[in-house]
Amino acid sequence: MLKHSQKINSQLFKEILVKGKNYHFKYFSVKLFKLPISSNSRFTCVISKKIVKLAIKRNFLKRKIFNIIKNKYKDLPSSIAIILFLKKGGEKLKFIELEEEINKVFEIIKKI
Repeated sequence: MLKHSQKINSQLFKEILVKGKNYHFKYFSVKLFKLPISSNSRFTCVISKKIVKLAIKRNFLKRKIFNIIKNKYKDLPSSIAIILFLKKGGEKLKFIELEEEINKVFEIIKKI
């Protein structure tokens, strides 16, 4: 799991939804937002009840995603906030496939 300081709080979450830039992938939609103050990068993941009904499975998927992000966190540019939305079909991905999809997201982020 990510540290608390590496996650997005609710106030910042609302600001990112309004001002963030959208990117779309096959299994993910991503909102990116450059933080005004130089600080650590922040990250969160959203999995809707429409996609995965059971909270146990949603939390399991979040833990998988946070584990992948934890390993790649050092590669993120500083002062960026990322919200990752899982799309339908993404819940069926295996860990390796999920990691490949998140790597595609990180390639876009590095270019910014």
